[in-house]
Amino acid sequence: MIKIDQLKEYVDFLKTTDIEELEIETVDGEKIHLKRNEVVPVQENVLSLQEDVNSNDKEPVIPEKNTNFIVKSPMVGKFLISTSKDHPPFVVEGTKVKQGQKLAVIETMKMFKDVVSPVSGTVKKILVQDEKFVEYGQDLIIIDTENNK
Repeated sequence: MIKIDQLKEYVDFLKTTDIEELEIETVDGEKIHLKRNEVVPVQENVLSLQEDVNSNDKEPVIPEKNTNFIVKSPMVGKFLISTSKDHPPFVVEGTKVKQGQKLAVIETMKMFKDVVSPVSGTVKKILVQDEKFVEYGQDLIIIDTENNK
């Protein structure tokens, strides 16, 4: 039986690497499967004061809250909007999505990582063409979160 201290070491190891999943089998045949599943919001809502050029009184105007959320690539690899040419894409522009819904897949060396939506909303724009290579943290999809509160 794996002890808590050993399990903590495995979790700490997983946190310090880019490894998404780790499967461990002990000499006794006991198996443990650890999977990283963290969603980090990357949206920044910054309100800035702007001067209204058409106004005579020159009062600052506060713009509306930014409702766009940018989904970023979780890893380096090939961006796939569907699993094959025979299957329809997971999403297209205008598709309403829910939090946790699969948007695309990133493939590296025959390993696949789902790109899931961390927010509910409507797909406003897909920024990467299907089967193009992407970098870690690259902007992939813009989701409009307005009307989903």
